[in-house]
Amino acid sequence: MTIKKKESRRKLKQKIIIFAGWLLVKLLGLSIRFRQVGEEKLGDFPKGYILACWHGQQLMGFYYFRGRGYVILSSRHRDADYSSSIMRRFGWRIVRGSSTRGGARSLIKLLRYLRKGVPVALTPDGPQGPIYHIEAGIVYLAQKTGLPIIPVAFAFQRAKYLDTWDRFVIPYPFTRCIVYFGTPVFVPHCPDEERRQEEKNKVAAALHQANDYARAVIKAR
Repeated sequence: MTIKKKESRRKLKQKIIIFAGWLLVKLLGLSIRFRQVGEEKLGDFPKGYILACWHGQQLMGFYYFRGRGYVILSSRHRDADYSSSIMRRFGWRIVRGSSTRGGARSLIKLLRYLRKGVPVALTPDGPQGPIYHIEAGIVYLAQKTGLPIIPVAFAFQRAKYLDTWDRFVIPYPFTRCIVYFGTPVFVPHCPDEERRQEEKNKVAAALHQANDYARAVIKAR
């Protein structure tokens, strides 16, 4: 087999995998009964905002926020090529990079979007964890722009939690989901590392609180 044929087969396989992944997420999302709590607060910030969600909950985030033109950070790792392509099919804008690879350049690109009023969504404990650890990037973006960090939590009536570092969650089809928008967090100028750590702790606390509320709402139904 020639190199050209091998490359053609590789590209075809990639397209099939991406389409299959997009279709599966779409069908799963269509089957779920979503109920949002607090999403109206997004309208209070016409100049933009930063959505924050734990890394393990991102699957339904891809679907729920589809078609809004939001920006998301995706790893430069080759494995992320598939997820990035799937997210583009859902209408996301992609910035490639992470806290370890291409970090500075990706933050600059995110800043440009935010200053144009385009919302950005981040998983602040990604891409490699540890779980529930807030990386500095989200605090930096909020500090530089003055925009709020809005914690978002997804709670499911029935779901499978994988044995991964982030406890990646896959909801069962036809289950109920609460999408909870928590209290916005504003980050002031942080002159030293100690203060920056305090702000990261505030973001983590707001995300934990949003998840506690979301789980309480789903249990009450």
